[in-house]
Amino acid sequence: MYDLVTIGDITVDLFFRGEELTHKDGRLQLAIGGKYYTDFFHQGLGGSGGNVAVHGASLGLQTAVVAKVGEGALKNVIVQGLVRKTVSTEFIYFEREYTSISVILLMKSGERTIIKHSDKKGHLVINPSAEERIQKSSIIFLGNLPDITISERATLLGKLKTTENLVAVNFGSKDCKNGVKYLAPLLVKADLLFLNRYELGDLLGVKGEKLNLRKNPKEKIKSPHTILVVTDGKNGSFAYTEEAVFYQEAAKAEKIVDTTGAGDAFTGAFLAKYKETTNIQKALEAGSIHAAGILSKVGAN
Repeated sequence: MYDLVTIGDITVDLFFRGEELTHKDGRLQLAIGGKYYTDFFHQGLGGSGGNVAVHGASLGLQTAVVAKVGEGALKNVIVQGLVRKTVSTEFIYFEREYTSISVILLMKSGERTIIKHSDKKGHLVINPSAEERIQKSSIIFLGNLPDITISERATLLGKLKTTENLVAVNFGSKDCKNGVKYLAPLLVKADLLFLNRYELGDLLGVKGEKLNLRKNPKEKIKSPHTILVVTDGKNGSFAYTEEAVFYQEAAKAEKIVDTTGAGDAFTGAFLAKYKETTNIQKALEAGSIHAAGILSKVGAN
């Protein structure tokens, strides 16, 4: 039985950094037809499914990931990368014509620009015997999968959710912009919902920068039992129940090298600590500390 099974995307991430990648007023300055040389390269794994599973494993959880992987040249990179991180590949399914890859251009400040290509996933492929094994895991995490219909995701969680496990869900901006009513079939199945400030803003139909995160937004989420967890970068993180608002300062990073994957690092650590303690404040603290650690190195995990 696994402690954590994640369902989501896995990408191969290619990182580049160099003096020729100049920027001004928040935009890269790359000429059409130009050729640029970098002095730093790193290859790693990314995607919400892979990242959260890897971070959970790094904190002692027995983890596995459900994800589509292409049969091409990147197949072995992904599978071997997960094995090295002690994440089970038991539930990975393969498709001949499928690619998910990101190019990340890093700035000296640690900020980055991401260029991503992912073929549409179409459907989730999980056979009945795998469903039974996943159902027995302590935590099931459903990552951002906007290409999969809400009804298909809700049907899957309906099969996997039991009184003995926890279901955690993350939505990206594309889903959130459709509003609470659209996402209701998934929200009612979620014990934990992870969003950042701007995703929450999209969900509620307001600009993220205008949100007052000190004020409990749970009433608007319309899923009373769901614990809402919201990250706000250097401003810290919040968690909301019907009765209380929890706040945690952001842990100080020794040096910010790369911000890629910090949210997934937070989620993985939160889930690991919450499984251990069921204490929301301690889970927020663990997420904050772990996310700060990932900022000091290149790569999402």
